[in-house]
Amino acid sequence: MYNIFSFFTPNKAAILNEAFFKFIQNPSFDLRGLLDILIVAILVFLVLTLIRKTRAMPMFIGVIFLSAVYLLSIFLKLQLTQSIFNSLLSALLIILAVVFQKELRRFFEFIGLMGLKRKLFAPAESTVKTIVQAINYLAERRIGTLLIFPGRENIYRHIEGGVLLNGRLSLPLLLSIFDPSSPGHDGAAIIENDNIRRFAAHLPLADNIEAVKKFGTRHRAALGLAERTDALSIIVSEEKGTVSIAYNKQLITLENNAELEIRLRKFFEQSFPKEKISSYKKWLRANFIRIVVSLLISFALWLIFTFQISVIQKKMAIPIEFKSLGKEYIVDNYTPNEISVIFSGLDRDFSSIDEQNFKTLVDLSNLQPGWHKVDIKNNSINFPSSLTLIKIDPTSIKIHISKLE
Repeated sequence: MYNIFSFFTPNKAAILNEAFFKFIQNPSFDLRGLLDILIVAILVFLVLTLIRKTRAMPMFIGVIFLSAVYLLSIFLKLQLTQSIFNSLLSALLIILAVVFQKELRRFFEFIGLMGLKRKLFAPAESTVKTIVQAINYLAERRIGTLLIFPGRENIYRHIEGGVLLNGRLSLPLLLSIFDPSSPGHDGAAIIENDNIRRFAAHLPLADNIEAVKKFGTRHRAALGLAERTDALSIIVSEEKGTVSIAYNKQLITLENNAELEIRLRKFFEQSFPKEKISSYKKWLRANFIRIVVSLLISFALWLIFTFQISVIQKKMAIPIEFKSLGKEYIVDNYTPNEISVIFSGLDRDFSSIDEQNFKTLVDLSNLQPGWHKVDIKNNSINFPSSLTLIKIDPTSIKIHISKLE
């Protein structure tokens, strides 16, 4: 068998290698272990989903690397490395909380909103046509416009001000809202389902100033919302008459109305799928790599903290039993009364064994009455195959055999 742990000491390498292949051949999963791995994998998947395509991703990779180094130092018992990490651990936790403040806030808010059902659905076909027609009209006349289409996340914690409308969306209503003479034309209009829920709303500004340095405040506000939620925004520039969308932390300038309609339909299809089975398949295909990475990370954490692959040694007192003694004989005296044995193995193996199954079997075949010195060999010790026998003390015992009267 190939030893994948050959960089350890020979004894430790043999134990780890044997334990690894035993686990692969016969995984010791139970329902609790499987549930444990799935829950952690879901949490890891949510974290990866929230931080992807953000400036926090490189920092997250750095945290993963440092965590791997720390776990490796524990596994290899590198005292200096462990001491440095332990002394900096409290400060590192505070630093991480500050660096990932926005991501942590969004993560916990996302977890909290998962249980809330929002009655949102994709707009009707006529509504999409009306939106495209209105954007085309406004862009030709270079009238500044900002339309917001919420996704599955709640956007209203990021929005300030605005006028509640809840009016049925129509071309005249949209044009009147963004008419330059209208008092609410500088804000954003929020469209949910087939209604304009609010207009003249103010959005948070983008943190990525470099992406909007060639645009105005509307574009920066739209990108700011796209950095914080899964909403889609449509922006018409009053300086250039161009149409842009802000979605998934990106700002893209569109070529024509056809592209606008395609992107709108794709957004509604992803956010509010109609066919559940087909949507699940599309979701699995789109997130397959992230799902696999989440499962691997969760499985690795389970191996480290639950399966416990650290090698330990344990000294045990093994009782003595005799076998193959003639029926007419009896052992009336022997010394010592038990054998001291040192075993080596995984911490997990020791925690799951029953010490009553450990025995020292001494073969007394062909022995006559009197005193005898019997050697204790490795095959004399009965113990689980997951452990390795390191030392036997003593290596022989003295026994006295008498004949039964």
